[in-house]
Amino acid sequence: MGFSRRAALCGGAALMAAPGLAARIPVADRIAPAANSSQRVWGQSHLRGLMNLFLPTFREDGRTLDEEAIRHDVRHAIAQGFSGTMPMINWTLPGDPNWREFYRIVIDEAGTDLPVHGIIASREVENDKALLGTLEEIGTSLVLLASTYPADSSADQLYDLMAQRISATALPVMLYAATGRRAFPHLGPAGQPLDVYDRIADLENVVAVKISQPVSLTSTMQLCERLGDRLSMGPVNLDFLPLLARHFRIAWSGQWNAEAVQTPQQQLGNRLLAACAAGEAAQIDALAQQIEPALSHFFAVQAPVIRKGAHPWQHNRYYQWLAGGNGGLLPRDSHAPEGAIPVLDARAREGMRAAFIASGLEPTEAPEEQFVVGRAAWARGVRASDLSDLPYYSEQ
Repeated sequence: MGFSRRAALCGGAALMAAPGLAARIPVADRIAPAANSSQRVWGQSHLRGLMNLFLPTFREDGRTLDEEAIRHDVRHAIAQGFSGTMPMINWTLPGDPNWREFYRIVIDEAGTDLPVHGIIASREVENDKALLGTLEEIGTSLVLLASTYPADSSADQLYDLMAQRISATALPVMLYAATGRRAFPHLGPAGQPLDVYDRIADLENVVAVKISQPVSLTSTMQLCERLGDRLSMGPVNLDFLPLLARHFRIAWSGQWNAEAVQTPQQQLGNRLLAACAAGEAAQIDALAQQIEPALSHFFAVQAPVIRKGAHPWQHNRYYQWLAGGNGGLLPRDSHAPEGAIPVLDARAREGMRAAFIASGLEPTEAPEEQFVVGRAAWARGVRASDLSDLPYYSEQ
């Protein structure tokens, strides 16, 4: 008999609501991360609720950053109550002048209201070490270690490649537990190199683990059991929370399209994670059930694309716009495998709106053409006919 993702979520919620279970989880019995370094103290206070993946906006030429739109989206992230944001750099790679300019705009507008995260994702140690220095210089608060490594690395080799990067910075470092090219089947179950992560977790500026969307519940549990006594664990799959929160202190989830599950007026994800951190079983149950339609729809949209090594960029953008973000079509992603990025068509847009409404979220009533060009450009008088390309988008 098959076991669906929806059944897992509803089953977890039912467990939390079962007769005889306490309304509060005994939090003293849960595995919780240490606060035994300055970076981990920072993590305890700043890794909470949702954090988003910050998408750039370009003007009509598809190359010039739209500063007005970017600042709008920073303010929108703050209104969403996000506790951090990470600029997505697929269109502004290190070395491109737009890389520094994109970060400059985001960091300037964020001020002290929104920590800005960096990412290193190279195969070359020296490149990543140089980039870490730049991320420190421009004022990022945390860095995601998303580097890629030789697939045949031994445990010692993988540890050394990771440790060289981590030891090159004093910034708090977040590990990235993922699948595909970031998994190592010969080093651990389902490709998760648990022994390597266990050693890396002893480095004092390593503070957290982002657990990617396609990582299974079993692997997520194993990661939390091995690392949760030192590192703050952040699963992208919020549907795992009713179970995880009974055993581990889970307080955050981040660096993904968090706009898919809440609005500034209805911060369902933030409330769910706050309930998990506090061990409020009844609240976890109620919020898990309310968020489920939006969350399940987002999983169905994104997870298959993530497994192909890409993101459904225009869908991600549409989610953001539905809740009040700038919107605007993203340029083509030259780094994505051919055919991996789906087209955002009318049926997809209707499904996303319906999922919002089913979770009690109110989508924008602005005209669809505003999404195509973005709110800032729309206010300047730009219309879809002014664009030379509508990538990954269909009106029908």
